[in-house]
Amino acid sequence: MAMEQTITNHLRILGHKDLGVTELRLFAPYPMVAYADNPDDFVRLCHRMEGKTSGIYVGIQPRPLQLFDMAPNVWRPARSGPACNCACDKYIEFVTTLFFDIDVVSHQRTKGHPACDDELTLSLHAAQLLRRQEGLTDFSTICCSGNGHYVVTPVVPILVNDGELAVKLRNFCQQAADQVAGRIQGVKFDPVFNLSRVMRVMGTTNRKGQSLPKRPHRRAQFVTEPIFDRSVALHHIILNTDTEESSSTAGSLPEGIRGDLKKLEGCQFIRWCRKNPEQVSEPLWWAMITNLAYLEGGPQLIHEISRLDTRRYDYHDTQRVIERVITAGYKPVLCKTLVSEAERCSERGGFQCYKIRQCPAKAPMYRAISHTVYQR
Repeated sequence: MAMEQTITNHLRILGHKDLGVTELRLFAPYPMVAYADNPDDFVRLCHRMEGKTSGIYVGIQPRPLQLFDMAPNVWRPARSGPACNCACDKYIEFVTTLFFDIDVVSHQRTKGHPACDDELTLSLHAAQLLRRQEGLTDFSTICCSGNGHYVVTPVVPILVNDGELAVKLRNFCQQAADQVAGRIQGVKFDPVFNLSRVMRVMGTTNRKGQSLPKRPHRRAQFVTEPIFDRSVALHHIILNTDTEESSSTAGSLPEGIRGDLKKLEGCQFIRWCRKNPEQVSEPLWWAMITNLAYLEGGPQLIHEISRLDTRRYDYHDTQRVIERVITAGYKPVLCKTLVSEAERCSERGGFQCYKIRQCPAKAPMYRAISHTVYQR
C-alpha cells in the first residue's frame, strides 16, 4: 500500500470528518504542532516531516475547530503554559476511536534500540488476543508502530458532555487490556486511555532509537486490513461501563504524577523485579510500590510486575498496599536502601545495582520524572 493511501486510511479510521479538526504532533528534535481540516493537507503535512523527525503523531480523537487557528494546515512550534497550542483532555468533544498501545520489554529496548523481529512477534500475539475481547471483535485493526503494535477500534461517535465519559472510556480500555496483560511475558500495555492521546501515523517512519543490523527503523503499517465501520454496540458498551475505578486503579487515589514510565525500564531495580519475580522479598516489593505508586500509570505497572509472581500475587492485597502507600504518603525508598535490603534478604534475592554510584537518580521513581517531588 502506498504511503499516501496508508496515511489517508489512518485518517478514515479515526473518523474526524464533520466533528472537528485533526491534530498532528512532533516531539523530536523539536516539539511542533499542526491542525489539518482536510485529508489532502493531512497527507501533505506528514510528507513534509517524513524522515526529519523521530516520529509523526496524530491525535486519536478529533480536536475542536477553535484550535485550528493555532496552526492552520501548517507546522508551528508547540507551546506549553498559558499560550499552549496543543490539545489537552479538557478540549475533547467526541470519542471516535479506541486505542491500545502494546510495547515489548527487553534489555535492548531499554537501551534505546528498536525492536527485533522476535519481539514484534510477541506484541503482535498480544494484539491478536486483545482483538478477540468483547466489543473489539470484528471492528479492530491491528497496526505495527515499528517497535510494537496498536489495536485501533472505530466507534460510533460518543459526545463528551461530562467528566464521566472519560472515566468510562479509561475503565473499559483498562479492563480489556487487563484480560491480556500478563499472559505474554515480554510485553506491556501502555496506559494510553486519556482523551487527548496521540499515536504514530501509519505510513510514516519510526526513527526512534539507535538502529542496529537486526533492529532497524521501520515504517508504521497496518498489519490487518483497515476496518472503517464504526461499532454501534461498542458505543453503548462504553456508555454503560461502570464509572467506578477499574480493577487496575484505586477509586479514591489522586491523579498520578506525570512522567515517562518507559525510562523506568532502564532502572536496574525495576528490570531485576521483572526478571526475578519470585526472588523479590516483601521489603523490596514494598520499596518498588513506594517508587511507582505516585506516578501516572504507576499502579498499573505495579500490578503488571507483581503478577509475574503467579504464586504470591493477589490483586486485592496488592491494591491495598498501593492505597496505603499513597494515603499515608510514604516516601519512595532510596536506591542505597534497596541495595542494603537486598543484602539483608539475600536468602531470597540477590539484587545489586552496578550503576548506583553513577546514576543521578537517588530512587527509581526519579528516573521517570524530571524533578524531585519528595525529599527525605
